Amino acid sequence: MLTELVYCSVATQAMSVEELDSLLEQSRENNARLNVTGILLHSGKTREFMQLLEGEREIIEKLMQVIANDERHTCVDMMYHDRIETRNFEDWSMAFRLFDDLDPKLIEGYTTFNANALPPALLNGRNSRARSIMKSLSQNL
Repeated sequence: MLTELVYCSVATQAMSVEELDSLLEQSRENNARLNVTGILLHSGKTREFMQLLEGEREIIEKLMQVIANDERHTCVDMMYHDRIETRNFEDWSMAFRLFDDLDPKLIEGYTTFNANALPPALLNGRNSRARSIMKSLSQNL
């Protein structure tokens, strides 16, 4: 069964361009081997990551366990996980965008997706908001 999963996390320390490039290279190789597609967003300002992964359910769930145990980030928060009919990022083993480069209209009102940093009143809408951002990005790559 094809599934997609969106999570966010916070890097334990600021990442250089070289470290991000290395992370992307490793992710792209692993994802291609596992037939996983998706996109990774990163904010240098807040050190936050948001990632959408697409693939077979069992593979995505195992990959999420590996991600959750990765010591390069903390506050790993699965925001959305559900069945899908088709991939939005079928041509990308791991697309990448910087939050800082996104159209401000796309992320209007964005402060953080980190559940530990949001007031309870804002938690309910973040799942659909994260999916909307990711879906919009898939059409603009």
